[in-house]
Amino acid sequence: MTRKVVFLDIDGTMVNSEGYIPASTKEAVRRAGENGHKLVVCSGRSRFQIYDDLLALGFSGIVGAAGAFVIADGKEIYHAYIDEEHRKSSYEYLEKNGFLFCYQADDGVVLNQRSSEGILAVYQETGMSEERLKRLIGRMHLTEEPWKNERNEKILYYNAPYPVEKVHADLEPYFDTVAISLDGMDEYAGEIGINGINKSTGMERYLKHVGIAREDCIAVGDGPNDLQMMQYAGIGVAMGNAREDVKRRADMVTEHIDEDGLYKAFEKLGLL
Repeated sequence: MTRKVVFLDIDGTMVNSEGYIPASTKEAVRRAGENGHKLVVCSGRSRFQIYDDLLALGFSGIVGAAGAFVIADGKEIYHAYIDEEHRKSSYEYLEKNGFLFCYQADDGVVLNQRSSEGILAVYQETGMSEERLKRLIGRMHLTEEPWKNERNEKILYYNAPYPVEKVHADLEPYFDTVAISLDGMDEYAGEIGINGINKSTGMERYLKHVGIAREDCIAVGDGPNDLQMMQYAGIGVAMGNAREDVKRRADMVTEHIDEDGLYKAFEKLGLL
């Protein structure tokens, strides 16, 4: 068959709620790669959160921080950072309104002491394992002026006083806000990225670099921040554990991540 590029979300798609990669997922990625298809991580995570045992499965590239950086065949071909004016204005808005929040940078999260304590408590309340928590949080840069870090790529927030829709409206036009893609989080937690930079724009940059048409790519995800990549792809696949609004907008719905969902999708798509 025609060589495909398969863009894969991490949380809820390749990594389950316990923080593990199912054996069938590892087998699917390995076999698809052996069959000549390119597998690309496509995640809201920054580089430090994409751990080596995941990449060791055999990926040709990374679209990370929800499109803020793109790596193709080991080479970074794109990287965007929030400008100083909007780092400061976003900090003032989030701090004034009592959000718990952190800036994601390429080597860790940047946040103040108040948000550090609050975010750790939020994750612990969801029952997240200590190992998974360490991988998600990574290195913490504690400062009372987190907006000053020039390498801030995007923002995560929790326990917001407003639903995602209002946060999105308040921070336009520079920023785009979507609900977070982690189990146990609701409309009062989200991620804020630079408007016009998202998973689909990262996919476009990757495809242009490797010379493969949009029609020959597949995207698999489960959360609100996966919708743009699923709609951009030739085929958009929702995991069985995806939110219902994500499933409704997918071209295909596979099984739950813990029921060999990714492997079964790859089988149906002829990638194996």
